[in-house]
Amino acid sequence: MDEQELLVQRFIDQDLTPEERVEFLQAVDADPTVRRRWLNLEMVVAEAAQLPRITPSARFLSELKAKVAPPPLSWWEQLWAAVTTPRTFEWNIAGAVAAACVAIVSVAGLFAVISPRVVEVRVPAIPAQTIATSTKQEEPKVFVRLVLLQPGARSVSVAGDFNGWDPAQTKLERSDGGVWTATIPLKPGRYQYMFVIDGKQWMADPLAAEEATDGFGAQNAVLDVAI
Repeated sequence: MDEQELLVQRFIDQDLTPEERVEFLQAVDADPTVRRRWLNLEMVVAEAAQLPRITPSARFLSELKAKVAPPPLSWWEQLWAAVTTPRTFEWNIAGAVAAACVAIVSVAGLFAVISPRVVEVRVPAIPAQTIATSTKQEEPKVFVRLVLLQPGARSVSVAGDFNGWDPAQTKLERSDGGVWTATIPLKPGRYQYMFVIDGKQWMADPLAAEEATDGFGAQNAVLDVAI
């Protein structure tokens, strides 16, 4: 990762001081390469936040728990564990005699109940469960990050082709250093837009790579959205 990529990553992670954020936005305005890397990373972050999360079904969780849980011990394994588990006993003569009697009776009973035959039990195989997820075909969208440096503004919004030129539809949020940002999903296409400051001052995006006349003597910022 070179110095420019590290600077872009720190900006997205909000690790920069207000002064460093202003310097970064000035670098973005002056260098198209930095601006392209920044917008690409912003799009990746926004797309990752929209990825669906698959929740396993209750049946899948119960079967998984049954497979990973240890099998129950047989009566012979329980008896063997009880006999071989180390314990601390306080011995006396009466206790030793009683323990010896219990051990003799247990061993005699064990040989009496053990069957000389070995019965083979077939265990049916549990079929593997497949988690099916339905995918809905949706029209692709690209998440676009709009940024404007206006430390003295009280409010900033954006109006353009994508929201019917209605500033009330898309508001920008203020962050440290007077930087206003908004992330909006757009279909691939070509859009014109302008920022609206404090509800009355209209201005084109100074970071836009292209501008177009609006037919009334003003210039709109142009945004090309492609996948």
